[in-house]
This record gives sequence, structure tokens and C-alpha cells, in this order.
Amino acid sequence: MKERLRPSVEAGFMPAEMVAAWTQAVENTYSGNPEKQRDEAVRTATLGAAFLMFAAEAYGLATGPMVGFEPTAVARQFSLAADEIPVMLVAVGYAREGNWPQKPRLPVPRVLESI
Repeated sequence: MKERLRPSVEAGFMPAEMVAAWTQAVENTYSGNPEKQRDEAVRTATLGAAFLMFAAEAYGLATGPMVGFEPTAVARQFSLAADEIPVMLVAVGYAREGNWPQKPRLPVPRVLESI
């Protein structure tokens, strides 16, 4: 954790005194809880993949998340460390003409509620 925060401290985004508190908070929350660690990894990777897709589409590329892969084979192929898990693959490229249009989606009021 400290190593990951160092660039933010060096760039002046984060006060050095904050690193110990953040590190302790992470250790208190996730240490000794593999299920919570995995849940956070999936959450973080999913958000990262979504933003990768938004950025690619802003450059005119088509994207699509891919599931249904063999996680062990992906981890081996990409030399993932023991504490890294493949959450999803993202296909990025140029759409071919004749691709199916986007599937119909539920109306926004059906899936979101304003309060």
C-alpha cells in the first residue's frame, strides 16, 4: 500500500502523513478476510474495465466485456501473481459493418429511482 501511494505523495496530491492512516484503514478492513479482498478486487477491476471501455469508445473503438474464460489459463498466460485474479476480459477494436445493433435495454425509470 505504501509503495502504491508514494507517487501521489511525490506529486503533491497526498500529504505524507496520510499514508500511515490509509494503510492502517486498509489493513483493518481487508486483512485476514479473503472474501472481502476478492469482493474489492472484483469491484475495482469492474470499474477499471468500465472506464477503459468509455475511453476506448471516446476514441471511436467498439468494446465488449468478455466472461466465460478459464481464469487459471488467463492467469498463467498473463503471468498474474498469486494475489491477482482475472475478473473479465475486454475486447477492443473497430466494429464491423453489419454488426447487430445494441440489444434493447430496460427503460431508465425501471432500473433507477430518484429520491
